[in-house]
Amino acid sequence: MYRSCLRTNRWRRKHLLMYPFSHNRFSENLYEWLTAVALGTQKGMSRKWCYWFREHILLSRRYTKVKFPDKKIWLFEPGWSLAPVILSYLATNRGPLVTENYNRQARRYILPALKEVQEAAPIICQSAAAPDLNLELLNNIEGTTSTQKIIEICRAQYMVGDMHNLKTIPSESADICFSMGRLEHFNERELRNLMQQMARILAFNGIGSHIVDHRDHFWHYDKSIHCFHHLTFSDQEWSALAKGRHLYRNRLLESDYIRLFNETGFEVLGCIHELHRQDAKDVEPTTLWGPYAKLSTRDLEAAVSHFIVRRR
Repeated sequence: MYRSCLRTNRWRRKHLLMYPFSHNRFSENLYEWLTAVALGTQKGMSRKWCYWFREHILLSRRYTKVKFPDKKIWLFEPGWSLAPVILSYLATNRGPLVTENYNRQARRYILPALKEVQEAAPIICQSAAAPDLNLELLNNIEGTTSTQKIIEICRAQYMVGDMHNLKTIPSESADICFSMGRLEHFNERELRNLMQQMARILAFNGIGSHIVDHRDHFWHYDKSIHCFHHLTFSDQEWSALAKGRHLYRNRLLESDYIRLFNETGFEVLGCIHELHRQDAKDVEPTTLWGPYAKLSTRDLEAAVSHFIVRRR
């Protein structure tokens, strides 16, 4: 019985561990440094990015026929791995724009990124219809132990700052924007402002490819709860639980994102969620809180959404 209780409450224990680090920017940054840099918890991000970068390319081309060579890619908060920075250059032959709210560079992730990119580069270039595999770039990076040097070799513009700093980016200065697992960490007001900035920064007919995880992020850690467990709490309870940069996730659904994209100057071309259609198959909507008790089958199937949008 005791072990069963511990197993059931794993998400609560993790929440309690993270909670002291959620009260201000210093504590949030300290938590991120301890986990990502000291403990190396982000070592799998390079492989994940290499897989999803190809999906970004394939779905963008499927829905828009965009040609990647010579396009400017904007990587919105791509995290600790430099893999997407290198892949962006390989796919376009142009340095990407990288925006982060916190400086996420660590030497320990250089080797995993290079290893994964070496394997993924041919298929990425083929998917992007890049004319040549830029082996010279990979050779120049090989053996590099400086994150800043890799950023320079890839001609990337690495910007650190909050939403206010996005206003300093010139209008229509990027052609394509990629994000993965970031938009769900903004509340609706912040998300609307962010999308407005995205519409401004992207060129006319610019493309956005955004992967949004609508699931309870503690579910990844504790499978004793279901993936929509965060929708069982009242708004007041959730406000108390989800404090700070690392604990907060909004509770918006796929339909909410479609509405926000449409209201901020984008045309939604595709919402792909087939890969995770079964994640919420055992969720009974009537057990969810308030308005979530009326979730449709489509809402439940859209546990993770890949949005392809075009700036109007």
